Amino acid sequence: MYSFGIIMDPIQNIDITKDSTIAIIESLQKSSKIFYVIPKSLHINNKKVYGKLGRLKIDSKKKEFYEVSSPYLKELTELDCILFRLDPPVDEYYIQLTYLLDHLESQGVLIINSPQSLRDFNEKILGNTLSNKQIPTIITSNKNDIIDFLKKYKKIVLKPMNLMAGKGIISLSCNDDTDFLAQEFDELRQYVICQKFINEITDGDTRILITNGIVHEDVLVRYPPKNDFRSNLSYGGKYEVKKINNKYLNHLKEVAQYLKYNRIYFAGVDMIGDYITEINITSPTGIKQIEEKNKRISDEIASEFIKIIQNYYEGKK
Repeated sequence: MYSFGIIMDPIQNIDITKDSTIAIIESLQKSSKIFYVIPKSLHINNKKVYGKLGRLKIDSKKKEFYEVSSPYLKELTELDCILFRLDPPVDEYYIQLTYLLDHLESQGVLIINSPQSLRDFNEKILGNTLSNKQIPTIITSNKNDIIDFLKKYKKIVLKPMNLMAGKGIISLSCNDDTDFLAQEFDELRQYVICQKFINEITDGDTRILITNGIVHEDVLVRYPPKNDFRSNLSYGGKYEVKKINNKYLNHLKEVAQYLKYNRIYFAGVDMIGDYITEINITSPTGIKQIEEKNKRISDEIASEFIKIIQNYYEGKK
């Protein structure tokens, strides 16, 4: 029986009806021991990585859906795997935490996903890089670049580099006021991704889950509400579960193998029309919604995680 440590946002704040981490844990606990890592308890002492852990059990049928046994200090090399499921922002704290996980990984513990890859790849840049069809894009910290880009394409989208769930994403049209850009980019040190507005968003934004190099063919299609162009469910987007469009499958399989090669074992690819717009590698979601049509999706993902562990430790023999 394998042991998993779960690093996630505080469990008491989780919406169990929507949370993918809970769905994964429910499946993993059927055959593995799950330990909840108390937030902000991770630390290094004399080159060893410690955290406060409590045995975690999930029962989604109960009002009090989780039970964490009394936490105790544990050296984390005693675990087989760490599931790193902390939500963005990928800020200074997040990056510092990956350094601690690097140390643990160097001592032989499997981390899903690799902390190095979480630093090496920005989710939005990665999506644009691996898209077969390229969206006109600039990445800049200069407001004049943005204004010139807007003049050229008439309607654009600005995306912050390190957030999730549609936070901070805005659209700009030619007649919109751009004075706010001066404060955003003259006074703050930050880059932003600017892309031509994709009109196909009215047909939905598709989330495709990838586990261990395998593309799951049941996908989540999210539609923006009438008062917003963002299709994120947190902004009122509607959704339905469909089968993947086969014309994208071969390319997505190539993407899946690229991710696996780079130790990104679980990811969520977002597509609008023919474009890959983002690849979520920090804390991919969508499992609970897909479960409404495919009850096996959580078990399929958990099964692949077990295979990853088996292959990882067999390779060390």
